[in-house]
Amino acid sequence: MNKVAFMSMDVESYFDTSCVKDKIPVDPKFNCAVDVSRYVDFLDAHNIKGTFFVVADFIKDCKEYLLKAISHGHDIGLHCLHHRSLKRLTVNEFKQEIVEAKKILKEELNVEPVGFRFPRFEFKKSFFKVLKEEGFIYDSSVVTPDKNFNKIQDYIYLRKDLYEFSPNSWRFPFKTVLLSGGGYCRFLKGDALNNVLKKHIDKHNTFMVYFHPFEIHDGYLPTPNNILKVQKMYINKNRDTYLDFLDRLIKYLKEQGYEFMTFKEYAINHKKEK
Repeated sequence: MNKVAFMSMDVESYFDTSCVKDKIPVDPKFNCAVDVSRYVDFLDAHNIKGTFFVVADFIKDCKEYLLKAISHGHDIGLHCLHHRSLKRLTVNEFKQEIVEAKKILKEELNVEPVGFRFPRFEFKKSFFKVLKEEGFIYDSSVVTPDKNFNKIQDYIYLRKDLYEFSPNSWRFPFKTVLLSGGGYCRFLKGDALNNVLKKHIDKHNTFMVYFHPFEIHDGYLPTPNNILKVQKMYINKNRDTYLDFLDRLIKYLKEQGYEFMTFKEYAINHKKEK
């Protein structure tokens, strides 16, 4: 079974970050849209095609950078209409958001997305039927798939013809740490990869990276005064060196025989082989 790796970015404003959202005034100077372009250049330098999960209402701020990503062969997925938890929506409300978000992507980017990632990895199981109805072929949101997901290879599943790409995780008895992102990779110390991460990569045949534009922003970002110290660390820790870390990570994955592709590419190729 081939080893595969996926590079993905959740394209949302810095002001959509959960510990910042609605707590400080929105200032377009710090929305980190330009860092989408930085990431495109980074992927191009490594000859890797990545996936950009886009919040539709952020397109107005980063349209030129997303068009650049598309012109360079990268894939565009959907991260919904607004960046918020969707768990309180009804199925019909969720469907309306999906239809509206898809319309924006078509009008602004001339793209019809086939991949989805729920904001904050929060969803209702009933929403997956909507994704199928709206033409999506894969999702990348389920951290702990249940028995209804048929495993294809490590962290890749199939459920009712919808492919599921789960983030890599390290499970403790009472906590699950997401190794694919969520700040973990930025918190690593030293120049070498963390031993836990190396062992995980060596043990499995799939690895995913996900992060946000603000995480590679090399400069000042405003923060609320009343957030926790750990939240300030999440916002600021190692942003200036994160691309260097990803550079080392990509090199290590290639050394271990991993092939980089987009989620869409994997799903289409696997379906042809079935």
